[in-house]
Amino acid sequence: MIKKTLGIGVSNFKDIIEKNYYFIDKSLFIREIIKTGAIVTLFPRPRRFGKTLNLSMLQYFFEKTNTSNTHLFKNLEIEKEKEIMQLQGQYPVIFLTFKNIKELTWESSLDKIKELISNEFNRHDYLLKNNFLKDYEQTTFKKIINKTANQAEYEFSLFTLSKWLTDFHNKRPVILIDEYDSPITAGYLNNYYAQIISF
Repeated sequence: MIKKTLGIGVSNFKDIIEKNYYFIDKSLFIREIIKTGAIVTLFPRPRRFGKTLNLSMLQYFFEKTNTSNTHLFKNLEIEKEKEIMQLQGQYPVIFLTFKNIKELTWESSLDKIKELISNEFNRHDYLLKNNFLKDYEQTTFKKIINKTANQAEYEFSLFTLSKWLTDFHNKRPVILIDEYDSPITAGYLNNYYAQIISF
């Protein structure tokens, strides 16, 4: 048997499980999220409290992918919840983490946000295939991936992507946003609060 080790600084759920790091089983958190039935849920927790790891776990639970992630939940408490486990791998997921956006200027902050959004669109580039999107929608999609879209297109990008994912999968996506307050705090400290809040 392979000895478990501490995954210091590791916040990716898949890495924790597959690399056999110690993991305090918080998988019933998934059941709590589903049972509340809330449209929006906010988790205010202190730093280093496992928020990113929990969101990563939610992503691997809900996200519909080409390869199953069911093995990640083997022998965890959530596996005993048969009704809940039927939802595993059934939804499109949008996942953004803003934890590294702590810029000194609005321009630099916006550039990093564009990069994050571009990467997330790129994860869902299958929407560009088989003429699913109309020509003008494909143009917008490609502009966002290439980081040539205008600010308004970026401001509406998550709404737009969620609409397309809903239409494609016939299910509303799960949207996970980690440390949304990080760029807001940086904006407050560096005199671009109005711009970041408006965005």
